[in-house]
Amino acid sequence: MAILRIIFNRPIQVLTHPGIIEITTALRYICSAGEYELEVHWTEKILKKESQAKGTTLLSHSSLDPQKPAADIDLANAALLTFPYLENYVDLVTMELNAIASVMNGAKPRRYAVLGSGPLPMTSICILRALQNDCKAVTVGNFDCDSWAISKSSILSDHIGYSKEEMHHHCIDVESEDYDLRCFQVVYLASLVGITTKMKQRAINSIVKQMSPGSLLVLRGAHSLRSLLYPTFLILPSVYCQNAPSSSKRGLVYVPNDDHPSDDSIWVSDTSDLTWYYNYLSTPSPVFDNATQLQFVPMLWGQSTTFLSDVTAQIESGANISYVLAFNEPDGGTTTGGSAMPADMAAEIWQREVEPLKEMGVKLGGPAVTGAPNGFVWLQNFFNACNGNCSVDFMPVHWYGNFEGLASHVGQVRGTYQNMTMWVTEYANNNVGLEQSQSFYNQSSQFFDRIDYITHYSYFGSFRSSVSNVGPNAAMLTEEGELTDIGSWYLGGSATGNTPRGAAGRSFVFAGSSVVVFLASIWSVL
Repeated sequence: MAILRIIFNRPIQVLTHPGIIEITTALRYICSAGEYELEVHWTEKILKKESQAKGTTLLSHSSLDPQKPAADIDLANAALLTFPYLENYVDLVTMELNAIASVMNGAKPRRYAVLGSGPLPMTSICILRALQNDCKAVTVGNFDCDSWAISKSSILSDHIGYSKEEMHHHCIDVESEDYDLRCFQVVYLASLVGITTKMKQRAINSIVKQMSPGSLLVLRGAHSLRSLLYPTFLILPSVYCQNAPSSSKRGLVYVPNDDHPSDDSIWVSDTSDLTWYYNYLSTPSPVFDNATQLQFVPMLWGQSTTFLSDVTAQIESGANISYVLAFNEPDGGTTTGGSAMPADMAAEIWQREVEPLKEMGVKLGGPAVTGAPNGFVWLQNFFNACNGNCSVDFMPVHWYGNFEGLASHVGQVRGTYQNMTMWVTEYANNNVGLEQSQSFYNQSSQFFDRIDYITHYSYFGSFRSSVSNVGPNAAMLTEEGELTDIGSWYLGGSATGNTPRGAAGRSFVFAGSSVVVFLASIWSVL
């Protein structure tokens, strides 16, 4: 046995070290074998718990909580509730189903397939129990190349109360192409199907050929140090996604730079396809007075007694004011740019300063809360305080983090406010490496462009990397004021190769291709 003793400062040093590269595949095989044995142990443990009563009622999604008593369920289900990673599966599947809902424009898929389901089909179980109250006749197909695993999984499904219609099982090799996935609306690919990137890609290529047009492929993988244990899947062929290098949905979050006022001209250049902007103020920025291609969207940032009069004056002077935004992160603190307003106070100000604009034909944007769970609580309190007197037309969304979190959050917002369209008015993958920032940008822009209910979006990065408060790699300008790859892509151009200060390495995703390096990514098969 060889012992590798190396001191690293950053994950990239680990992943690129020759000694680590040499043992990565072996580590993944060990991880795969370990997870398999874990599932075998728990499957056999659960199967030993014979049901003491027939006709047991299935657990609801809320029952999938290890903290809740299992008084009225059979012993097999009781044993399942003690599985140590149950909560992880519940959280992951919940996040994925929210993301799927956001992609499907409110439609609820009922036919799922899980490839690489193993002897303990936890993903399938969580899907069924999460959806059984919302969708009728949900069915999940379990697929695995291990006949023993499929056999045990089938027996386990029966023990915990699922019929053959609800959960069925098939032994296949995903690279054989001797199977048919056309009846499924959503296909999951487990993270350990394909130990190497090449094997993973071959599996993906095979699977897509068996799927029907318009169905979704959910890919589980890893990035950073987790890729030592789970395989990555780097570049997806163009068959999986559509590239939209330009979009009329894109707008500008204007952040002035008094030290470099010439930067402002970049956003209104002849090659820019931006169509609207906001500046966190109720009045437009004079620098864009002659920029007829940019429509100004006023914002009521926080407390104000002049917002209504400011906007009314613009309308009366002939300005095209079609939309307004309100309350920037009222659930957040002032140190991070939030307006920190109580919901009842915001409701009172809204009715006085915003609601009258409805009669002038202006579309009203709701409060732009943070992406934290407390944002939903704040909004509920706001609408309760409004008592039906706040006529919101669209919901602004803010998100800072990775793509799967963004997609899940969009799905939650859509599920909560189904009758409203959505604007994503601030978003970025903050304080991460250049590769992750660029991959996030490419995935999110394609995601927004293909969803009908997202009508506008504005990337938070219209500043130099040297002054960026979301990390240099998220910025659209270098420290010298040149467009980064993200900046150029956002304006509808091609990669520039300009690296922001503090970033290392080459560009990872170029317009025209997509990269998936996240925990779960969703693609529509064209």
